[in-house]
Amino acid sequence: MDPIWLTPPPGLPVAAAAVARPAEAGEPPGGLAAILAAGGAGAYAWALDGPDAARRAWREQARLGLAVLERRLERPGADTDRFALGSQVSTVAQWAWLGDRPDTGRRADLVATELAIGGWPGREPLDSPDLVLLCDPTGEHALAHAGSRVRLGRIRDFPVAGPEGGGSWRRPGTVDRLLDHVDRQAHLGGPLLGAAAWLVRTLVHPAMGPPWPPAAAVEAQRRLAALAARDAACWAFALPWLLETAERFPTRLAPLMAA
Repeated sequence: MDPIWLTPPPGLPVAAAAVARPAEAGEPPGGLAAILAAGGAGAYAWALDGPDAARRAWREQARLGLAVLERRLERPGADTDRFALGSQVSTVAQWAWLGDRPDTGRRADLVATELAIGGWPGREPLDSPDLVLLCDPTGEHALAHAGSRVRLGRIRDFPVAGPEGGGSWRRPGTVDRLLDHVDRQAHLGGPLLGAAAWLVRTLVHPAMGPPWPPAAAVEAQRRLAALAARDAACWAFALPWLLETAERFPTRLAPLMAA
């Protein structure tokens, strides 16, 4: 299979210079949200300094993010707050996996999935644990939750809110249906979210029907790679999904090469 050449976008060095590296930043006053705001450091390092530097950056980001998360979980908020936090924790988990820290990544993914459908860790479990997609107008949380479930190998039969719970589903959830939600909200979430969701969707078994053909996954991979080259923000979002899926599904996707 021919490789896909990843071309960093113009202006990436300027964007990278404006982002504080995690080791320099310490714990920011804004907590986990501030760490995520500097989340492009690993992707920028991959383009400018190579994969080893990127792994170090992602590893440090994950370490710092989990340390902040531990303190955040000591102060549970409103029930709906857990959906946004779960999405953030999924991102931290992705950094850990990219930084060659699978144990840390698995732990973060477990916390993320519990926040999404089980309530706040350490609290009484919810009477009706559900993932409520009405709290996710752009599909961002659904994509993050799908990523955690793929990494954990738990892609089927999790609870999603039905009409009585403020949702719209009557059947158990699957990762494929989560990603369908991202696609339906593409008019709000934008093409990057949709392209990342489509890539993951071609790699998991559909909720109904036969698996996707191999060519569909490679085409989705090429589409996301093309979007990554648009600008620094697109690169920072798309590169982790490209690298993660290529490593997790090496026989189904094209190898990635730095241009």
